[in-house]
Amino acid sequence: MATLRTVLRHSAARRVGRGVLALAVGAALVGPGVAIALVADRRVAVAVALLFVLGTAAIASRVAGRLRRSASGLDESESRYRALVEWLPLVTYRRASDGGHEWLDISPRIGPLLGYSADNWLGDDQLFTRILHPDDCQRIVARDQSSGPLRDEYRVHTRDGRLLWLRDESTIVRDGSGLPLYVQGCLLDITEQRAFEAEREDLRSAERDAVKRANEKQTRIDLLAEVSQLLASPSDHKRGVQSAATLLTHHIADWCIVSVLDTEGEVAPLAIAAAEPRSTRVVRDEEQGLIDGQVAKTVIETRAPEIGESRLCIPLVVRERALGALTLISTTSGRTYGSDDLAFAEDLAGRIAGALDNAELCKEVEERADAARVLTYVADGVFLIDRNGVIRLWNPAAEAITGLEASTIVGRVARDVFPAWSRLAEEIPISESPDPAHPKTTPLETPNGERWISISGVDFFGGTVYAFRDFTEERRLEELKAEFVATASHELRTPLAAVYGAAQTLKRHDFALDEAGRERFVSLIADESERLSRIVNEILLANQLDSGRVDITGEPFDPLDLAQRVAEGARAHVPPGLTIEIVPPKSNVTVTVDRDRVRQVLSNLVENAIKYSPDGGTVQIGLEAGETRIRFWVKDSGLGIPRDEQARIFDKFYRLDPGMTRGVGGTGLGLYICSELVERMGGQISVESDLGEGSTFSFDLPCGQPVALRTPTGELPTMVSASG
Repeated sequence: MATLRTVLRHSAARRVGRGVLALAVGAALVGPGVAIALVADRRVAVAVALLFVLGTAAIASRVAGRLRRSASGLDESESRYRALVEWLPLVTYRRASDGGHEWLDISPRIGPLLGYSADNWLGDDQLFTRILHPDDCQRIVARDQSSGPLRDEYRVHTRDGRLLWLRDESTIVRDGSGLPLYVQGCLLDITEQRAFEAEREDLRSAERDAVKRANEKQTRIDLLAEVSQLLASPSDHKRGVQSAATLLTHHIADWCIVSVLDTEGEVAPLAIAAAEPRSTRVVRDEEQGLIDGQVAKTVIETRAPEIGESRLCIPLVVRERALGALTLISTTSGRTYGSDDLAFAEDLAGRIAGALDNAELCKEVEERADAARVLTYVADGVFLIDRNGVIRLWNPAAEAITGLEASTIVGRVARDVFPAWSRLAEEIPISESPDPAHPKTTPLETPNGERWISISGVDFFGGTVYAFRDFTEERRLEELKAEFVATASHELRTPLAAVYGAAQTLKRHDFALDEAGRERFVSLIADESERLSRIVNEILLANQLDSGRVDITGEPFDPLDLAQRVAEGARAHVPPGLTIEIVPPKSNVTVTVDRDRVRQVLSNLVENAIKYSPDGGTVQIGLEAGETRIRFWVKDSGLGIPRDEQARIFDKFYRLDPGMTRGVGGTGLGLYICSELVERMGGQISVESDLGEGSTFSFDLPCGQPVALRTPTGELPTMVSASG
């Protein structure tokens, strides 16, 4: 009832003209309690007053009874209302509708909620504004209450210092004529809800940030993948680095410079890229230093990054070597670099450094591959011995010269392979520069026998590279030359001495010679002079063959006739016990080559057969005619030739018996001349021999069509013999 009295008090104050009459009538008829009810319903009060004025007492009595029953029901409803309000999980209130903060009523739950009791609220009009949060106070105090229902949320301080969020929902209660009576509302604690919403918003913000960071990371991962793809080709790394620099200017920088150290240790730009369109902002002095490479040089020397808000300069380091620097410059307003950008730039720098290192390695591999291919086909033997004396390289030419395979010696100590290596290593000239030293010729024992090699070396940080050449044949040639000089001197001295002695004898006046004696000396001079002529002619012809000044002509001739003439010429000088035989072909052919050269070859072979048959025997001169070629052969039963010497007997100056232990002389040029002449006439020469069983020399020459060779009796001859 106190609440109703309060409402009455305030309502009566505002409705003087209408409420006074209703209050008076109610008080007169039923007392103060009914008067309150009458005031609660203005229309009922007016009706009662009219009835009273008209003097209708009976009707007034009945109405008064009804009013008493209504009042009793009203009290019951109010009790139920209060019970409901007190148990609701919110605070209900009524306050004045004049825009102020006079609280007409508020539920008891306000005490447990904020720590201020209902009496505190009803007795202090400024309490609400005092506990409002400063950030919400002005807005809540100034809000408009003249319109319809309102809903607001604000913060208040509790008595114990806590801060609560309240949801305030209110509406204006109006009378029948539409005039505002009071503001009816409720307060709900939404602190937990707001905390949940704030937490949810934080989670959403964190989620947005995580998604943003994930997108940024994915973008950078994609960028790194694209940069890696551009840098994937070592053979074209310069274009790849330039393309990568251009790509970076589209995403994280306005300038991108990749600088490297040149061969002289100076910093030189490998790639420079700028964003398009370029920023209109003027480049600062420190940024110009980055572009010019001044900062890059310091970064390369210190291997430490240079970091600024709008610039990053990262060293390109790989395998503990600084190859250059990556410089990123931002001239766009608002874009700065942080720790994430530094980590990303370091990753980029590592990839670029790896690409540059791979390019160097690929170039080195290609160079080594080229060098290996060169070493495979070079004729000189090449091998490498490291600082520990271990053989690390052994090329195919070294294998061929020494007979030692690389698979068996690479990785072994040199002195274990070559017992005399310690002595050789001291004798071999070593150069400290690529210019080779003057090589030394020295013997080397190998599985192929003693080989004379000309060897020199070049020393470098990894060991010593040796190059050698097989001089065995050249040395043999030099020895043969020396032997030739000695043999030629002997061959020339003997006939010269005979000619000189015979001539001196003929010149003497104190020594009388008869005609037979004089003829004998003259014949000796003629024979020895012919011998001298043959020796000189051989030397001159060998020289002409070497210089390519021997002319070969072609004329048809009968090869059998030629063989017979050679045999006849040889009989004049054949020693006792030696027989020369002719073995003619089954058919004859016309040979169109140089007749004189063929005769010279055949004569040399016959003389050689006679010379190497000191014990006598038979020398056969044979011919074998084919469809396109004819073969001449000379067979003896003399000393024979060892198999290991047969491949060398056609060499210049070679003599089978250089010491003339069997009394066989000669210059060593005869077989060489035969081989060269036969080759120039389009033929081939060969030998078959067994030591102690004689030799057979043969050479083939092209011929014309074969024709039947008949003797006067019409039979094919098998052999024509001649003896000296």
